[in-house]
Amino acid sequence: MTPNSPSSVDESASSTVDPDAQARRASDGELSAGFQSDLTIDEDALDGLVTAEEFPTEFDENLGGGKLYAEYRRLAAEQAALRRLATLVARGVEPLEVFGAVAEEMRRCVPADTVGLWRFETDREITFVAAAADPEALAKWPVGTRTPVEGNTLATLVQRTGRPARIDSYDNVAGPIAARVREVGMQAAVGVPIIVDGRVWGLAAVGSLQPGPMPADTEAHIGRFAELIAIALVAGYRDEQKRQLLAEASRRVSLIDSLLEGRAFDEWSLREVAGSLRLPVNGPFVVVAAHVPTVGDEPLREIESKLRSLDIFSAWRLLPDVQVGVVHVTSDQKLDVVVALLSRTTTARVGVSAPFGDLRDTPRALHVARMMLRGPTDSASSVAVFDGSILATAAVSAPEVMVQTVGAALECFGDLPDEDREILFETFRVWQDSDASVGGAAEVLICHPNTVRHRLRRIEKRTGRSLSRPRDVAELCLAFEVHRRLCSRNPLRRWMSGRPPR
Repeated sequence: MTPNSPSSVDESASSTVDPDAQARRASDGELSAGFQSDLTIDEDALDGLVTAEEFPTEFDENLGGGKLYAEYRRLAAEQAALRRLATLVARGVEPLEVFGAVAEEMRRCVPADTVGLWRFETDREITFVAAAADPEALAKWPVGTRTPVEGNTLATLVQRTGRPARIDSYDNVAGPIAARVREVGMQAAVGVPIIVDGRVWGLAAVGSLQPGPMPADTEAHIGRFAELIAIALVAGYRDEQKRQLLAEASRRVSLIDSLLEGRAFDEWSLREVAGSLRLPVNGPFVVVAAHVPTVGDEPLREIESKLRSLDIFSAWRLLPDVQVGVVHVTSDQKLDVVVALLSRTTTARVGVSAPFGDLRDTPRALHVARMMLRGPTDSASSVAVFDGSILATAAVSAPEVMVQTVGAALECFGDLPDEDREILFETFRVWQDSDASVGGAAEVLICHPNTVRHRLRRIEKRTGRSLSRPRDVAELCLAFEVHRRLCSRNPLRRWMSGRPPR
């Protein structure tokens, strides 16, 4: 939006504005309530409206010294007024307050008996948004009034041509606007368009209570004020956009939190939340948790827009320790795409939950994704994906309890060097994944089958459990799964000291 799309501005503005006081407040940093702006106003453009270099070209060369000085004083006063208004615009004062200040300054500088600012509506009506006039006149045509645009009036001419217009006498002008003008007592008027984004947004007009036309240069003088109104409209529009974006972002954060925290949702509320987050109502979904190395950093920058470019919907939230996302994955192939993108995007640890179908299960999935950050990944990738197996689910469902429970089974390995211990643990996991086949494990580990048997016997001897008894095998499988998924470096020393690993 640039000063030269129509913007919706409220219906009224004060007609008793003190522009000098407003400019002083703006210069002191005191803005209107509810309106804080960080816009950068083009100071060169504003200076172009108020430069003193224009003065000589506007003087009549035949003016005497007294008249020349009077003209100079008038133009100097106009320049000062424009600078005061420019200060209000640059400091982010509400557009309606700017309108009121503009009306007062126009009345003071033109000079004129009445000043009005109007906004063109889409239904061929015009709304009175600000004025500077005597109380009697305002009582007959109050700010906020909507009037049909009919007849050959200033409003009709300006809206049709997009150019300044004047009426030197309203005696024979028809239409509801002309009737109001005569009721106020105006004899003549001059109006200029307020152009925003190349369209006529409204009308700035001045009127005289005296018979006869207004001065020939009136259009030029009020045109500068109209340009400042357009700049104020653009500033207000952009700040309103910013407010709306901030409000939407705040509401979005609140809705994501409600999912992550597991607040109770009925079916209707769940649909509303999903719609606001631009997520489908039905899954499958996964929760992604990326470790935040430093508070405030985003390990997965612009991840939502990157996924959206792949036709994958998601909603994200940055927490102090993790960046969390709820991602809609329609198939295993889509999940692979997500994991591949996560791997390329970050070097931080990333945990991914198993797919789930109901958004109300998001808290449980978040817990699993967080747990995946604690154990090693299965490849060179920094992304760990939960496989959803019964054994893995049992390991991560109650992590603190599980770590304490299996501690007794594995603390017997605490006296071994780290490398020796990890060889035994890896041998058991490979043997387990090879369907308890010694030969299959030997092929994976690239060693002799007897080496595998020897390592398994060492595990049996240290744990006091037999791999020929199903119950003992189940306990060892669970213990090693907990160690793999939940334990950080050198956890056994912490187990032996009575502190579970974290």
